[in-house]
Order: sequence, then C-alpha cells, then structure tokens
Amino acid sequence: MQIKLRIYLLLFAFMLFVFDYLLSLNISTQISFLVLVLILFGVPHGALDLYIDQHLNESVTTSHKAFLFKYILNIFAYSLIWYFFPIIALCIFIVITAFHFGEVDWIGKTSGLIHKVAYTFIGFLWILFLLSKNVQFALDIFLKMGKSSVSSNYLIEIAHKIYPISLWFLAFVYILLFIFSKYFFYNRAHYFYSFLQQTILVGFALYMPLWICFAFYFGFWHSLLSFDKIRVAFNISNDFKGWKSLLIKAMPFSIMAWFGFSYITFLSYKSSDTSGIFTLLFITLAVLALPHLQVFTKLRFKG
Repeated sequence: MQIKLRIYLLLFAFMLFVFDYLLSLNISTQISFLVLVLILFGVPHGALDLYIDQHLNESVTTSHKAFLFKYILNIFAYSLIWYFFPIIALCIFIVITAFHFGEVDWIGKTSGLIHKVAYTFIGFLWILFLLSKNVQFALDIFLKMGKSSVSSNYLIEIAHKIYPISLWFLAFVYILLFIFSKYFFYNRAHYFYSFLQQTILVGFALYMPLWICFAFYFGFWHSLLSFDKIRVAFNISNDFKGWKSLLIKAMPFSIMAWFGFSYITFLSYKSSDTSGIFTLLFITLAVLALPHLQVFTKLRFKG
C-alpha cells in the first residue's frame, strides 16, 4: 500500500507549501524547479518499460528489438492521431491519464472491475479539477493545439462551472466509498488514508502555484510511487543502494529522453511563442503516456 512513502511525500508537500509561502518563489525559479524534478524523477520513471516487459515475460523469448518496434509503433500511431484529430487524441489522453493517475494513487482493492472504475473516475475528477483551476494555461495549449475557433471566454465560463462541480463530486465519491468501504478497501484504515491523501493533494493544488504543483504531483508523487511499485516487482531492496540501482536501470532511455527534452527547452529560448513550446512538450508527454500505460498496467495487476 506504500503508506509510509505516501506519508513522507505528503509531508514533503507541506514543506514545499511553507517554503513557497515564506519565499514567494518567482516564475523562473518555479519552472527551474519543475525542469529539475522532471529530469531527476519524471523522465526516469517512464524509462523502465523495457525492463518491466522483460520481467513480466521471463518465460517468453522477446528481443529488445521486438519490444522497441511495438513501443515506437504505438507512439507513431498515437502521434498521427494527435496530428490529424487533436481533439480526439486529447480525449484519449484524458481517459488514459485518469486511469493511470487513479491506479497509482489508489490504496484500495484492485481485483474487480468496480475497483478500476472507481479509481479511474477519481482520476478523471482530479484531472477536471486541475484543468478547470488552471483554465487559462490549459487554454493557451488546447486552443492552439486544436486550432479551435471557440471563444476562450466561453470556455473559461464553462471551466468556472466545472471547477466546483469536480470538487463536490470528489467529496460525494468519498462519501460513497466510506459507506461501501468493505467492498473497496481491505480495512477501514485504508479508507481514511485514502481520504486524507486526496484532501491534502486537493489543498496543495488549491494554494500552490501551477508549476510547483505539477512538479510535486507528477515529478515526486506520481513518479516515486510508480518507481516504488517497480522496485517491489523487481525485488529490489528499499534502501539507497536499491533505489540507486533502479535509477541506473533507467539511465539508457532516460538519457535519450533528456536529449529530446533539452532540444525542446532549446527551442523555447529561441521562440517567443511560449504556449506553442508547451503545446509541443505536452503532446510529446502525451504520446509517450500510451505505451507506458500499456506496460505499467500489466505490472500493476500481474497476478
């Protein structure tokens, strides 16, 4: 259940909150922190897919080339959808992200379809909340990406309605989970851990700047919890030596991703179109998310 790790991460979130409150970090510092966290943890957490596949298919002889061919083919196919049908691709991305964020955040049972539906719906509400809260930034990316002619004021108005609804629905879902806790959790304590976790994450997202919030949630929370699940699957020790070995395993593909990330960063310095660069970065992360989800989910539910 990773309870201890989750508690440490939530305490770290509180430290970030105090740090930002006392120092009022400027945008440049926030973005630098985000980039550093993505380099150290965000990128490597998705760079172990080849090793996960090997671990899950120990009895099957599958070459690196076969895995990489399938992996890259998925990326290419999804990239074409982004190019020709960006709105459809965005909807696909929201659905798979809701599932992936939900499965990593979830503390309860995972054996039944109803459990998967529950944590996917929670992940979906979480994404709606983040998008509607940061609607102006989201619009800078999505309107450019879809070349939409829809008025931004109209979409902002919709987002302002979705924002409280997503929070109310989250609260309602956790009321239902409390009532039917024996069907969703192994014991009542896990429900309270889950509720406390979600409450703190929402509070952090409400009061922290966008870049710090994203750095913590994706770079620390999501990435380190994912790393830990992989560590357990590989039977790697839970100490400095074990985590170091895990990061070393991720190095080859991390280095490749860092080069791509550096190139996009270089473009941002050369371009005055900041939203265009973030759109490119967003789509890059999105096309990598689909094959990563396909591999990671097998690890999550294996056995």
